[in-house]
Amino acid sequence: MANGDTGMLVVVAHFKPAGNISNPGYHAQNVMPKGSKVTDKPVEVVTSRMQALAVNSLSVQQKNKTMTDCGFERQFVDAHNDYRRKHGAPPLALSRDLCNSAQKWADHLLSIKSLKHSSTNHGENLYYAYSSTPKNLLDAVDSWYSEIKDYHFNKPGFSSSTGHFTQVVWKDCSEVGVGLATDGQTIFVVGQYHPAGNMCNAGYFEKNVLPLGSSTSRAPKCFPTAGEGGGLSVPQSKIARSSSPAYKAPPQANGTDLGQFHRDFLRACNNQRMAHGAPALTLDPTLSQGAQAWAETLLGERVLKNSSSPHGENIWAKTGSAGITATGQEVVDAWYKQEENYDFSKTGHQDKTGQFTQLVWRSSKEVGVGMANGGTGMLVVVAHFKPAGNISNPGYHAQNVMPKGSKITDKPVEVVTSRMQALAVNSLSANELGQFGRALLKSLNQYRSQHGALPLVLSPALTREAQDWAAHLVSINTLMNSGKGHGENIFYCSGSSTATPTGSDVAESWYKEIEKYNFSSPGFQSGAGNFTQMVWKSSKQVGVGLATSGRGTFIAVAFYDPAGNITNPGYFHDNVKTKGSIL
Repeated sequence: MANGDTGMLVVVAHFKPAGNISNPGYHAQNVMPKGSKVTDKPVEVVTSRMQALAVNSLSVQQKNKTMTDCGFERQFVDAHNDYRRKHGAPPLALSRDLCNSAQKWADHLLSIKSLKHSSTNHGENLYYAYSSTPKNLLDAVDSWYSEIKDYHFNKPGFSSSTGHFTQVVWKDCSEVGVGLATDGQTIFVVGQYHPAGNMCNAGYFEKNVLPLGSSTSRAPKCFPTAGEGGGLSVPQSKIARSSSPAYKAPPQANGTDLGQFHRDFLRACNNQRMAHGAPALTLDPTLSQGAQAWAETLLGERVLKNSSSPHGENIWAKTGSAGITATGQEVVDAWYKQEENYDFSKTGHQDKTGQFTQLVWRSSKEVGVGMANGGTGMLVVVAHFKPAGNISNPGYHAQNVMPKGSKITDKPVEVVTSRMQALAVNSLSANELGQFGRALLKSLNQYRSQHGALPLVLSPALTREAQDWAAHLVSINTLMNSGKGHGENIFYCSGSSTATPTGSDVAESWYKEIEKYNFSSPGFQSGAGNFTQMVWKSSKQVGVGLATSGRGTFIAVAFYDPAGNITNPGYFHDNVKTKGSIL
C-alpha cells in the first residue's frame, strides 16, 4: 500500500501461483460458488462440477447442429477415402455403431478437457483444437495424415509420431465412425476404426501401410495367425510331399462323423478356457466352413501352412495308417501342451506357445473347426477363432492369457489388467536414470537457447513426480496427462529393440513439432504443444522421468514449473520466440 498524503492511496497484491488462467477448465476448478467447502484434496484439472457444466453446454451445441451431422460424417469419410486411395487402401464405410461410440468418447473428452484414448478395442484417432474462431472440422483428418512426413516406408512399424497417419490408411480397416464435441471454443474429434489398425504383429505394417501410388491389388492380404511362432503340430519335414494332383477330401471322409467331432472339440476347448478364466466359445458354421476348406487344401497339398484368413488360426496334423482317426479332445490337448512353454511372468508373444495362447485367448468369442481325412494315412485339423488372438501390441497378452485358476468374469476386457500393471514396469538403474536426466536437460537447454529462453534447472521434486508418472503410464500402457498442474511433455516409443532412448533423442522428438507451429499466429496449436512447452520462456525448472516395460516400450515424462502453454492473450507471443532470438 502506498499513501503519500496527497489524497490517493494504492494497494497492490501479488498471488502465486497466478490465477485467471484461461486454459479450458481452470476457472471451473478454481472459482467455486459461495458456500463451497474448503478441501485438502489437490485441485484436479477438471472437477466434477465442470464436467456437469461442460456436458450441459454440449446439449445446446447439439441443438444448434454443431455436432456431427450427416454432412460432416460424409465429409469425414470422404476425406479418409481420398487419402486411402493414394495408398492402395479400399474405401471405408460409415458405421453407425462406431459413430455412437466415438461420439460418447468425444463428449467425455470435452467434459474432462483432456486428451486420452478410450479402452475400446477399435482403432482410435483423437484431435483437439482450441480457437475462438470457427475451425474447419476436416482439419482433423488433414492433421492425422500430415504425419506421413515422419513415416519411413523402408522401416515399417509403429511410431507414436505417425500412429494417426498409419491408422488412416491402414488397408485392412473397413469401417469408421466419428464423434465431435465442442463448447464453442474447444473442439474434440474422435475417429474409431474397425478392424483396428496399428497392429504390431510381424508383417502387419508392411502389408497395411503402403507407399503413395500403390494400387489396391498390391501386397496380397496375408495375416500372421495364431499359430505363428508356436509351431505346427507336425513338422513339415515329416510330411511327404505328393506329386499327385491336390486331393479334395469329402466332408465325412473315412467314415469320420464331423458333427460328433465338432461337439467333442468345442467341449474340450471350453474346458481348457474355463481353467484360464476365459468365457466359453460358440461354434460358428461360417467359420467352420472356412476351416474345413483350408483343412482340405492342406491335405491335398500335403503341407502345413497358415491361410490368409484374418481370423486366429490353429493347425494340427496326424500321420499313420490308412484308417487313422482323431478326437476333438486329442487335438485340443496337443495345442494346450504348449502351455508348458509359456511364462506368465513375461507377458507377450513367446516362441512355441501360439497354439495355446490362441486356444485360451479371452477376447475370442467364436470358433469354427474343420477336419480333412482322405483315408491315405494323414488327417489335418484347422480351427479358426474370432476375434483373432495373439495380437502382439503391448498389453494384449496380459489381458487375454490368464494363469490357470483365473476366474471367469463378465467384466469387459480392459486395455490393461491389474496383473499387467504389476509386471509392466521394469526398473532402470539409478545410474541410467541419472545419465538420461542429465542428457535430456542438456538438450532441452540447447534448444531453449536457440529461442531466447534461459536454461532450466533440474528439480529433484519434479523429477520424482515425473518418474512416478512415467512408471504409471507404462503400467497402464496409456498416454495421458497427469493433471498435476505442471507443464508436461510425454515421449513414447515401442519396438523390438530394448535399447534405452537417449535424452537427445527424446528432446529432438519434441522439438520436431516446431514444424507445426506458426509463429505469425502465436497461440496453442494442435501437434505443437511439446515444442512450445520445451522453449516456454517463463518456465524455470524441469523434472524428468523414464520408465520401460522391459520389452521395448519406453515412456519419458518431463514436468515444468511454471507451466507453459498458457492461453491467456499475449502469453504465447511473449514466451515462444522464433529461432535466433536473443536471451
